Amino acid sequence: MKKSILLSLLLSFAVAAFAQTTALVAYEGGYFVKNGKKWKEYRPQDKTEAWNEYKQYKENDIFYFLDSKRCRVAIPKLACDKIFVDRKKNENWEVVYNTISVYPFCPNGDGPFYCYTTTSTEYDGYFVRNNGKWQEYRPNMKRGLWAEFDEVGEDDDYFYLKSEHNTVQVPKSIDNRFIIKKNDNKSWRGGYTAAAIYDTAANSGHNYRFSYQKTFVANRGNSYKQKNISGNISFDTNGSVEIAFGNKKISAVYSSIKLDRYDGDLAIRISIDKKNNIWITSQDQCIIECKEIGEKTMMLGCSNTKAYKELKEKLRIRPIVIK
Repeated sequence: MKKSILLSLLLSFAVAAFAQTTALVAYEGGYFVKNGKKWKEYRPQDKTEAWNEYKQYKENDIFYFLDSKRCRVAIPKLACDKIFVDRKKNENWEVVYNTISVYPFCPNGDGPFYCYTTTSTEYDGYFVRNNGKWQEYRPNMKRGLWAEFDEVGEDDDYFYLKSEHNTVQVPKSIDNRFIIKKNDNKSWRGGYTAAAIYDTAANSGHNYRFSYQKTFVANRGNSYKQKNISGNISFDTNGSVEIAFGNKKISAVYSSIKLDRYDGDLAIRISIDKKNNIWITSQDQCIIECKEIGEKTMMLGCSNTKAYKELKEKLRIRPIVIK
């Protein structure tokens, strides 16, 4: 009983201490990020940029109170309370969202976020994805970075991460759990419950996402120079494609996706225009010809072979053409 009371006091102190600076408050479909007195609301499936911006005008032991041109919002300090809105600013507060999680520390306001809960609030946390590099935060245990991981692969259901101590499977859907194990395969294994995922590339924002472990830039002729970075290509079936590697992220509109010949072999060709193309030449390799990148680029080591095979079979029947 004493331990339980002590833990509650520690958590209450952590919330009070952290609340003055940053926070991440998750709800179904979106989240709020606190940065001092300024707040931003994001709904990633509807809009890449912030959905709305707020200024905190007061707070009490239970809520932060925010004001914007559209409305006022009351954001809870604990996940057991709901999110309220005062649409006409006349003190007529209505419940608008059920709170999923409240994390009293958030240095990366734009995500993408993969949030989890555990059997104890003390261990709740989230992962942030950044082009093959991942950071884990457990705000109730540590104010700052908890752990760093390299993305070593993915399939239709999980991203696969590895650090010096652990391997982690991060789910792409809240229907699956986070899976954690020690690298020696003998120590404790377990998992966390997926609470919320805010990443359009992992969810319905793009129908396809291919991640590659190695990147090579054309040097002379057919020779390539390896870069110590990973990369990925994400695209939907409505004309949107995104290329990301290192610190570069390029969004474009493609005109078609179809099967075509590259050096005599059948490949998946994503045509941006006549001179700019993405060639997925095999389940493991991709060639990018894009002026915005500046150099012809080759990426190797794709783990999402199932999606490659499915897409290729679909294109055998009918190409994707954007009119």
